[in-house]
Amino acid sequence: MDTLAPRATEDPEQHLAELVRLHRVLTICSAVYWDCRTHLFAEQVRSLFDDGVSLARRLSQHDPAEGTRTLARNLIDRSTFHTAAREFRPALDDFRQALSYLEEAN
Repeated sequence: MDTLAPRATEDPEQHLAELVRLHRVLTICSAVYWDCRTHLFAEQVRSLFDDGVSLARRLSQHDPAEGTRTLARNLIDRSTFHTAAREFRPALDDFRQALSYLEEAN
C-alpha cells in the first residue's frame, strides 16, 4: 500500500480506485482483529474508516461514476463502525449521506 499511495497521487485515474479497494480490505480486517482483542477497538480503527472515506471522496472527484458508489460503500462501512462503537448520531449521518450518493449514482 505504501508504494500504491504515491502512484495514486501521481496518476489517480489509473491507481486511485485500487488504493481505495485495498484500503477498504485492510480496514475491515483491522476492525475484525481489534474488535476481538481489546476494548480500545474504536480508538484503534477510527482513523482507518475516516481515511477510507477521504480516499473515496478523492476517487469520486476523478471518476464520478465509480467514485460515487465507492464513497457510498465506504460511508456505509463507517456507519457500521460507528454503530459498533455505539456512536449512533454519526452512524445515522453517514448512512443518510451514503443513501444520497446512491440516489445520485442511479
